[in-house]
Amino acid sequence: MRLVSWNVENAMRCIGELRGIVQQLGSPDVLCLQELRVRRHDAEAVHALEHAIPGYRCHHSLPRDPRNVTFRGGRMYGVATYVKGRWRAQVPDWDLEGRVVVVRRGALAVVNVYAVNGIAKPYYEPDGRVVGDRHAFKRRFQACVLDLGRALRREFGVIIAGDWNVSRTAQDTHPRLRTESPHALARAELNDRLDAEGFVDVWRAHHPATRAYSWFNPRSRGLDAARVDYVVVSADLAPRVRAASILDRLPWSDHAPVSVEL
Repeated sequence: MRLVSWNVENAMRCIGELRGIVQQLGSPDVLCLQELRVRRHDAEAVHALEHAIPGYRCHHSLPRDPRNVTFRGGRMYGVATYVKGRWRAQVPDWDLEGRVVVVRRGALAVVNVYAVNGIAKPYYEPDGRVVGDRHAFKRRFQACVLDLGRALRREFGVIIAGDWNVSRTAQDTHPRLRTESPHALARAELNDRLDAEGFVDVWRAHHPATRAYSWFNPRSRGLDAARVDYVVVSADLAPRVRAASILDRLPWSDHAPVSVEL
């Protein structure tokens, strides 16, 4: 089985090319896309998304939070997982911003994640209350994803793939790791939970001494990059991982795709 995860940055910008892109990526069994920038009520865009790749079924989570998802006309987020064959799909009730979709088949569950980028902007609960800022929401979101992973592990081997919006160590960023308190706290909590839950960052496990990056700042004159896109697997699946790669960047996004083979 081969899985590719890619923050596409704007799915509609390359929707007509997606069939060719998938072929260029080696026609993976599972393709996880993040940052679609598609709203639930954009019927034409949703139809295009669902029928973009012949031979694949599309399962998605799109923004449905009118208070927090306002940037870029409410299209900012959204994730889609394309699969060959029939998989069961689920969107957690707590995912209002279009950041998580789960697909399950047999003894395997794949969680497609577009994690929160922590900023000082207020976060609004559905009833309108302000509950901290998006730095705090980022940490709550990370906890929810790993709680979900723990629950799924009772029945499945679990893969969590996507844009985590966290560089795990100084080795994963250039020129420097952000050490300011909100960012450092989110990083520490994520790393602690991944370790505690027994999830393995498979690219780092296969490339322990390598510096490589999946996001590149397009406005920087020098190298400004980070490894924020990665795949983690439950401990029972780790021995089955044959390869983990960061692929070449594609023209449509500032993120490079990442892949794993099991």
